[in-house]
Amino acid sequence: MRKILKLGIGAFAGISAVTSAGAIYQKRKDKNLRKLLALAKQHFMFDDVLASWLLEEPSFSHVHEGGLVRADGQAVAFEIDADTLKIVEKMEN
Repeated sequence: MRKILKLGIGAFAGISAVTSAGAIYQKRKDKNLRKLLALAKQHFMFDDVLASWLLEEPSFSHVHEGGLVRADGQAVAFEIDADTLKIVEKMEN
């Protein structure tokens, strides 16, 4: 009985550690994405941003796609490199 109890406690501790590590990783990832989006807003210098977004998963390497919508309806799509912080406006066809 004690062996089963120890095994159960060990499994619970292992699951808790994995869950905590996952939560810490997600918080760090969210914080980094917020910083990238703030940098993009600053880059475009719009005072009247109604909506903004940044895709969580990079489209390739460390490049994330995002966009901004202004109050006048103007929309800007961009890519931002998480490593170099280079921002490139995407032209719509």
